Amino acid sequence: RPSTPFAWSGIDIDLIERLPTPYGLVRYGVAPDHPEVKNVENDFAALFNKQDESHSSIHFYGNVDVGKQITLSKLQSLYDIVILAYGCQAADKRLSIPGEDTLEGVLSAREFVAWYNGHPEFQHIGPIVEGCLWK
Repeated sequence: RPSTPFAWSGIDIDLIERLPTPYGLVRYGVAPDHPEVKNVENDFAALFNKQDESHSSIHFYGNVDVGKQITLSKLQSLYDIVILAYGCQAADKRLSIPGEDTLEGVLSAREFVAWYNGHPEFQHIGPIVEGCLWK
């Protein structure tokens, strides 16, 4: 196992994220009853905290929407390698269950897990859940 968090010395990585916090899908899209998956956050955090003589670095830039605030072509001109990694943005599968579109409080797993994990764009789900629990 290499003594640095990177396989080679001298590698600089910039992690650009649309949200204000890192780890995207792992942070907001994995249900809390899957700790074995969520624990990868600790591995990611270790990369940011690692200080050694590798002459490598990793930096986080949040609240940057690629395609709106910076173009892909601009990123490609600034970096040797660009990797686009993104999760499900809005593809909730409907189940064709009577009432799923008309009954209050019917949520997709994506919506509920994102709200439960504190995703800033799903704060509106809280009152829906509360309303269903305390009726």
